[in-house]
Amino acid sequence: MTRHALATRAAILTLVAALAACNESPTEAGESGTRWNPNETATDTRRGVNLVISYNSSTQRFDGTVTNTTGSTVTDVRVEIHLSNGTELGPTPRVDLQAQESRPVTLDASGQNFDWYSVHVEIGSSGG
Repeated sequence: MTRHALATRAAILTLVAALAACNESPTEAGESGTRWNPNETATDTRRGVNLVISYNSSTQRFDGTVTNTTGSTVTDVRVEIHLSNGTELGPTPRVDLQAQESRPVTLDASGQNFDWYSVHVEIGSSGG
């Protein structure tokens, strides 16, 4: 292969990598990409773990519940929220949820201005 062909191939690969990095769609495991308005209650389910969470403009925080709907323990559960302004809230500390167990979730959004938000549950040490 000629130097020109190699340089062209390298430039194309660099461009593809740069475009992929700029992609506005979710890239983390478990992100659905659903955008919720601040006045809407968001939901997400991952491997039998359900999240229901909403924004309280008075307290400037997100409050909700994460529930294990399976018949066995789910380990290392955590929650993240992504705001339209680019801010990521969380993740919450990892918790193990016993079968059918629910836990409250709260993420502080003090001082954040945003038009929409997205949520996702992460499970396991790799977040998958």
